[in-house]
Amino acid sequence: MKNLSAALAFILIMSGLLSRVFIFTWPSPLGLFNFAEPLFFLSAILLGPMAGALTGGIGMALSNIMLGYPHYAVAALAVYSLSGFLMGKISQHKRCSRLILCAISTMVLILLFIMVGVTIYSGEIYIGYTKTPFLGEEVMKHGGLNAYSLQFPETFWMTVGLILGASALILGHKRSPEYLWVSCPLLIGCLIITLGYFLYETYLMPTLFKIKVNSTTNVIVNSGHSILSATIASPLYWTFKRFQRKTKNAELQPFYRKISLY
Repeated sequence: MKNLSAALAFILIMSGLLSRVFIFTWPSPLGLFNFAEPLFFLSAILLGPMAGALTGGIGMALSNIMLGYPHYAVAALAVYSLSGFLMGKISQHKRCSRLILCAISTMVLILLFIMVGVTIYSGEIYIGYTKTPFLGEEVMKHGGLNAYSLQFPETFWMTVGLILGASALILGHKRSPEYLWVSCPLLIGCLIITLGYFLYETYLMPTLFKIKVNSTTNVIVNSGHSILSATIASPLYWTFKRFQRKTKNAELQPFYRKISLY
């Protein structure tokens, strides 16, 4: 339990730090990717439902408050708690022996990743971090944002997607379908986040905060960054699992057994 608490505390601290670093497109607002989100997806499929709910709900709600979007904290608390819990719960059911079904879920995630990268995050992309918290939409006016321009060609996303897809299929075939099965809870998490934010922006936010946004357009934003985050979490999960199987350190084994219970 102490090890789990330490892991959760570490993840929450890292989420707070990484939430201030993001990739975005300009002047088009469709591409917005927060570096704290892959950590959330990874914690959910790795540490289980309770850890996923806590790191997702609390971590992402605090991130929204720090970035100056308190009106999204309510949505983050509810949506990310639910998606984190369900992803963690589903990922614990690792007895999926049908390799073809696992492979299909992985290929769907990879194809969505390539589609998002090619259509939203190709061309001139900016990576930035907020120097001053709590500014929200006013961050540009007050000089609270440092950003640097990068170029991401379409071939970059296609190449990365093909490498990830081939790696997943090889690991799933030679080692365990678990490497492929993890894509299923990740896809469900993406769906919950996209649908949850759409409902919140359409019905609740105008009522609670008198703020109206184009919730239909934001479906592209929310689905894009969640798919990108989920895909990044996949190889991190594979790496941790391979390390877990190879390690012979007796002190680490009880830690792995403990966190796998949650």
